[in-house]
Amino acid sequence: MTTFLKSGLAPLDRQIGGFVTGRPYLISGNPGTGKSCACLEFIDAGVQQGERGLILTHDDPGDLLDSAEFLGMDLGEALLSDKVRIVTYQLDFVRRFMRAATPMLAFEELLRHIGDEPVQRISIDSIVPFLEGGGAGSQSVFALVDFLDALQATALITYPGDLAGLYDQRLEPLLQRAGGVFHLSASEHGRRRGSLQIRKLRHQAPSVAPVRYRIDPGFGYAQDGEPNVKEDTLIQEMRRRLLLVKMGAPFPESLLTTLESRFSVTVRSSVPPQFAESLRDGIGALLMSVQRDTLEDALQTVRQLRAADIRTPVLLVTPFHLRASDRTRALRAGADDFLNAKMSEPEFIERLRGIVRRGRSKATASRDQGIPAVLQPMDDAGRYQLFDEDGFAATVQGVLTSVRDPFFTVLRISSPGADTQALAALMIRILRVDSGDFAGVQGDGVIAYLEGARPADLDGLLARVDREWAEMGGPPLAAERIGFPADAERLYALLGLAVA
Repeated sequence: MTTFLKSGLAPLDRQIGGFVTGRPYLISGNPGTGKSCACLEFIDAGVQQGERGLILTHDDPGDLLDSAEFLGMDLGEALLSDKVRIVTYQLDFVRRFMRAATPMLAFEELLRHIGDEPVQRISIDSIVPFLEGGGAGSQSVFALVDFLDALQATALITYPGDLAGLYDQRLEPLLQRAGGVFHLSASEHGRRRGSLQIRKLRHQAPSVAPVRYRIDPGFGYAQDGEPNVKEDTLIQEMRRRLLLVKMGAPFPESLLTTLESRFSVTVRSSVPPQFAESLRDGIGALLMSVQRDTLEDALQTVRQLRAADIRTPVLLVTPFHLRASDRTRALRAGADDFLNAKMSEPEFIERLRGIVRRGRSKATASRDQGIPAVLQPMDDAGRYQLFDEDGFAATVQGVLTSVRDPFFTVLRISSPGADTQALAALMIRILRVDSGDFAGVQGDGVIAYLEGARPADLDGLLARVDREWAEMGGPPLAAERIGFPADAERLYALLGLAVA
């Protein structure tokens, strides 16, 4: 059964469905048409799928990292995690390759660079050193094809120039084995724009018509509209474009496949550089797939976008149910909506379409954009420390003066003769400190701030405190609940705050 993988070139994947696994593909084009960018997109698409890749290149690795950064890829992280390896041609490669007793010596060396773990993708940018070093014969290309077949890796190989009307016998073994041959030609309508021609394709595809493309900062290859198209056509094309940023959270593969069947989706593993500027050209929506430990980073990114007057709709996608206080903070940061990655795919798609149809977001970052997610102090070892009375009161005062429309409950628990420190440790363990809760001591009791909670919401929490406290052998507890803003005067009196 034939299996396909993403080439990483979104317009081409939509046109032909992707590359056949284990085949080499050849892409030609003059300098500046985007061949090296195509290789980076190809390797990054593999990284996004958990595959390992190898890049064989003329370029300096630093220049390659700069190009990847321009495209919105975190190639440095992939190198550190050994998901990608970069191998450069030596300056005297052609001379040494020409004098080698057998072409396989070069590939044996390349195999050592790959290491013990197999690679699923290889990009060779370009094939010219093998052609020049192999002389007039095609033995070097035969050896290259045999090497790729032995690895069972899918390869993207570049060739400078245009093979149309040019027969180079040395390339014949590669052309016979290739799953596809493509050519990039520059457009007269601006930089980083062009047309991709499908010269050869071994599998059936919906269309082999030329593909118009552009290379956008932060996005890479994207479908390019025809010049002088109607404005409403451009708007529809823009709304089809989605950017999915995986901020430490996995995204269901089946859901991603469904999205890609209905939208043009660019996937990134981290926030691309020049993020705000890359969104100005317009996309339908930004999806940020987050976990609890990356939520605050996502919210900070949203705040920065809104501060830069970027009106792109932003949706937070999580594999869990967000707490009400976290949803409130996200809305204050400027997010538009929340989607659960585990909801049914039809509902996910329709809710997403609704956001995209509404277009430009009206969400703005509120004045509390500087409030951190965790307010509870910690020691040098990272252990939570209790506020004293003054520290607790000052922190609540800070919330009241910095947060627009603050909403919370303060809970005071006490018991004559109780071990206050043990009770406080229990409270710290139960509270959601990573979502804005915090606690301290006040007299003979423990006092806690619960972000986004109403007094009536605390029944379950108090039942758990009573149960675990009893298991520890503690005496019965008394609890006082004060909700803000409903019981503002009681709160001011309890904490000794000036009435606002």
